[in-house]
Amino acid sequence: MKNRAFTLTEILLVSVLFALISLSVFNSFSNGFKLWARGQHLIVEGDIAIVLDIMDEDLRGVVTMGGIPFIGSSAQLSFPAIIWAPTDQNGSRAKEGEGRQIGAIQYFFDPAEKKIFRRHATYGQALKSQWSSPVQVASLIEDMTMRYYFTADRGLLVKSQTDLGTPMGIMVDVQFEREGQTRHRRRFITIPVGGSI
Repeated sequence: MKNRAFTLTEILLVSVLFALISLSVFNSFSNGFKLWARGQHLIVEGDIAIVLDIMDEDLRGVVTMGGIPFIGSSAQLSFPAIIWAPTDQNGSRAKEGEGRQIGAIQYFFDPAEKKIFRRHATYGQALKSQWSSPVQVASLIEDMTMRYYFTADRGLLVKSQTDLGTPMGIMVDVQFEREGQTRHRRRFITIPVGGSI
């Protein structure tokens, strides 16, 4: 009986095939990870665009209302506006369930969590500072800053915080990381009822 063993050529051939298959699998995982990372950045940019659109719509609904001031800092903003909320169970609109009503909206950036949140309150709740639970509207944010524009006697007055009334516009600057670089998404939002100081 003859003992049969692998030849050097057979061992080298199997080693080369194993190396090619391993390289192919590694490239597939590597490319998949790169695509996933690019997708994450696109999701962040998409979230920021949606948040800026929602803020734009909310700020166009600002109303002048006694008891609920327009207050803003560089990373937080609250203002009186028309909101969509549950109707009063004892009121004339109880059958509607939900509807548009006067209330307040608040946006704020949490640097520890790197997230932007939005919450609202009906008029009565806003007077008592009873806000709804915050809803995350964007994540993976490095920073968010807001600047408030007022018309003044000699042009525009730009402030980093305000409790002086409703500005004529707000510049919102959201910063995020993409491929190791800090990127900005900015939008100037006009407020129809805003004005001068």
